[in-house]
Amino acid sequence: MDFYKQYKSGLRLVAKKMDNLYTVSFGVFVDVGCVRETEETNGYSHFIEHLLFKGTAKRTSLQISEEIDDIGANINAYTSKDNTCFYTKSAAEDLEKCIDILSDMYFNATVPETELVKEKNVVLEEIKMCEDTPDDVSQDLVASALFSEQSLGQTILGTVKNIKYSDRHNILNFKKKHYIPSSTVISVCGKFDIEELDKLIERYFENNCDMSSVRVSDEPEVIYTSKFCHSFKQIEQAHLQLAWGAYSFNSPKRCANNMLASILGGGMSSRLHQVIREQHGLAYTVYSYPSYYSKAGSFEIYAGLSPENNKKTCNLIADEINKIVQDGVSEKELSRAKIQAVNALYMNVESSMTLMRLYGRSMLKFGEVFDIDKEIKAYKSVTLSDVNSVAREVLVPSYASAYVGPKISDYHYVSKLNIKK
Repeated sequence: MDFYKQYKSGLRLVAKKMDNLYTVSFGVFVDVGCVRETEETNGYSHFIEHLLFKGTAKRTSLQISEEIDDIGANINAYTSKDNTCFYTKSAAEDLEKCIDILSDMYFNATVPETELVKEKNVVLEEIKMCEDTPDDVSQDLVASALFSEQSLGQTILGTVKNIKYSDRHNILNFKKKHYIPSSTVISVCGKFDIEELDKLIERYFENNCDMSSVRVSDEPEVIYTSKFCHSFKQIEQAHLQLAWGAYSFNSPKRCANNMLASILGGGMSSRLHQVIREQHGLAYTVYSYPSYYSKAGSFEIYAGLSPENNKKTCNLIADEINKIVQDGVSEKELSRAKIQAVNALYMNVESSMTLMRLYGRSMLKFGEVFDIDKEIKAYKSVTLSDVNSVAREVLVPSYASAYVGPKISDYHYVSKLNIKK
């Protein structure tokens, strides 16, 4: 059973009642990420995610952890390019305690100067860790190549400079601007009483909302660019990334785009996996995947391989792209991709945590209650013509690319693939 309510403040609640469970997943989604950051504030969304765990007016950081541990629950958070989420999973009878703690963090985080300084070091270490993870670096680089000089092209973690020189005043001002009721969605999936949940959200969230807050402007429009970015690192593998501008989340072509990604590089039977790994033994990891945002989307291919195999792998990737664009996909491939997509949805609806995230993001970004039956119907209705049309539209000769690895003579080859119109 689904439940949706918008409160007077603009705060929204979306919930999925699952009486067969013993637990409940509770999430607070905020419409903020690097897509809403400037060059000077890049990294603030993620930094604030950390800082909300550092204590409130009535709880220290340790007390937050202890109160969650006392009830055997889990608490965590994440920041993506276009939203931040704080969430818990607990026994159903402990839902109020979780709502109490997350609402306290949301409204009453004190961000003491001593904690701010310490957490800067933690985030700077996280940035270093990312720099030591070459596939993460390649993903960040290809984003900057596809969304050059735009907010979506920025990293989620931000720059060392921005974190190092941020101050409490600017951080709190950024939080005040974006942590507002009209930019917040509460998502709950699991075992709960709907009337009781409504009362708890009223008590802990709605009654504390600032009714005078000003709604944040829409996300900026996006222009796709086709640049090449690289980073030389003394590592064993080369990491290649290609990216095309594709479709936004609410595009009617999203499901066909997902099918294309699955067929080209989504699993062990996919074309890229079979050709590059199984037939030629050139890479342990090679795959393709889509990403979706409110006003943009991307279609990406990644491969990790030995530097001496760089040129050969690039040529094989280009060959497979040209084949799928020119010859299309087969009925058997489409059938397999449909079964994979539908069964993945079935598996997702068995997880209250996964559903909580699907419901939360759908409501936050698109104002819709996630509808599993609508999704399944959309996937089942995809035709060969739909997938082949998307392949021709997306996989064009103009694309963004990135290389991470040792400095070799043909490091830039990934930017010069012979992809035909």
